[in-house]
Amino acid sequence: MSMAPDDKVNLLAHIVPRFGTGDAEQEAALQAFVAGLLPTFSVIRSKCPTLPEADIQLVGTELLAAEILQPGRSTKKEFATWLAALTDAEINEIVERRKSFKVEAMTEMKSMQEMRKAEQERIEALREKMKEQQKKAREERTMMFNPSTGKFEEIKK
Repeated sequence: MSMAPDDKVNLLAHIVPRFGTGDAEQEAALQAFVAGLLPTFSVIRSKCPTLPEADIQLVGTELLAAEILQPGRSTKKEFATWLAALTDAEINEIVERRKSFKVEAMTEMKSMQEMRKAEQERIEALREKMKEQQKKAREERTMMFNPSTGKFEEIKK
C-alpha cells in the first residue's frame, strides 16, 4: 500500500480488533471489506484521477471501514451506490478533512510544547530566585532560631 505508516497503523487499529470474534456477521463484514478494497480504489481513482495513490488508498479504506466493518451498517450494494454518488469535490473534501486532523494535531502539539517550555523556564527562574534569596539571607541574617532554647538569638560572626 502507498499509505503513510501512521495511516496504516490507524487503519489496523480499526481492523485488528474485529478478527477472532467468532461472530459470523463480523467475519462476513471482514470478507466484504477485503473484497471491496480494489473496487473502492478504482471508483475513487476514476472520479479523482489527479489524487495521489496514497490519498486514494487512505480515503478508500477509511470509507470502506466506516461503512462495511460494522455489521448491519451498510451492505456492499448500499456502499457501492453511495460511493458512486459521491462527487470528486466531496471525495477531495473528505481527504482534506482527514489530513486536517494531523495538521491540527501537530499545531496543537507545538503549542503545548511551547507552553510547557515556558512553564519550565518560569519554574526554573523561580527556583533560581529562591536560591539567590537563600544565599542572601545566609549572608545578611543577624538572628537565628535556637531550637534548644526556643528563642531567636543574635548570630555571632
